[in-house]
Amino acid sequence: MPLGLEFVAADPRTAAQQLSRHAIHVWRIPYTPSQGRAPLLALLAAYLGVPVSQVALDQNAKGKPHLQSVSSRPGQTSPEGADEILSFNWSHSGDYALIALAHGGALGVDIERLGKKLRALEIAYRFFDPAEAATLAALDPLARDHAFIGLWCAKEAVLKAVGEGLSFGLARLAFERHGAADWELTRVDQALGDTGDWQFAGFDAAPGYRGALAWRGRAREIHAFYPA
Repeated sequence: MPLGLEFVAADPRTAAQQLSRHAIHVWRIPYTPSQGRAPLLALLAAYLGVPVSQVALDQNAKGKPHLQSVSSRPGQTSPEGADEILSFNWSHSGDYALIALAHGGALGVDIERLGKKLRALEIAYRFFDPAEAATLAALDPLARDHAFIGLWCAKEAVLKAVGEGLSFGLARLAFERHGAADWELTRVDQALGDTGDWQFAGFDAAPGYRGALAWRGRAREIHAFYPA
């Protein structure tokens, strides 16, 4: 998967008409915590073609939100003829939120601001796979912090896709990194299925921010937007 995505300006209702079963849409939206779920609900309403007041969310036991049995566009089918539930996931950090949407499938997305004061090696040796910690230890401090954030995003994205929290165990899935390449998923706990079932993309979400997207299932095109 590419190290970067090109985010382009778009109107959500127009973009919604272009979401096929072979694609995932990722939105970068300016965000402040005081907004709560308002930006998420507004984007879901645009994709569902309904007023925001009609968007109802539920959540699983670990807190992952999902739509309350609402088809992707009421009374309509997707371009391929399948009326599937609209899947989504979202994350926010600093000044931005990322929202991923697709027809069907389990999605997980994460965004993290770079430049934080980190205890990268301490956390890695305590919670990550030993090989991941060794990879981080071999890097200079600046590169290490960037790689650590990328790895953290990657693990979060996979766990969020299946509705698990950090308590699941960060060492129960492992990534490898070769040179300047991005992290690549190489092992998952059997509770998450087979490694080959998973797709992953790490990317620069905005200047000073790292993002990651994970999903279980076939490869899909990724289209990235910000509100016009």
